[in-house]
Amino acid sequence: MKPKPTAAPVPEKQFVFELIEKDYEAQILKSTEPVALDFYSADSAPCTALAPRFGAVAEKFEGKIKFFKVLRDNNDGLAKQLKVTASPTLLFFKNGAELGERLTGDDIKRTALKASVEALLK
Repeated sequence: MKPKPTAAPVPEKQFVFELIEKDYEAQILKSTEPVALDFYSADSAPCTALAPRFGAVAEKFEGKIKFFKVLRDNNDGLAKQLKVTASPTLLFFKNGAELGERLTGDDIKRTALKASVEALLK
């Protein structure tokens, strides 16, 4: 199943895809590519601020890493399963396992995001 594009517009080409709970296993755990996963909330200013940075990094690593967004409020079971309690929270997966440190909070820097993504390629 092909992932659905996010509601957030990205000019010309889509680099970040919306993920729903039922597709977690197929898109994340069984992915042959590394994955960056952004749990966000629609009414969160930090999530809104992170979106363009997440999209820019997704564009830079197109074809090497998959980038997904999960609306935390609509996917509460998945958030609980992964122990995600705040938005935004970024998780990183490789070969079906979470890898590296989670990024969370009001001010996730692009440099920290890029470093976490680059670590997935090692």
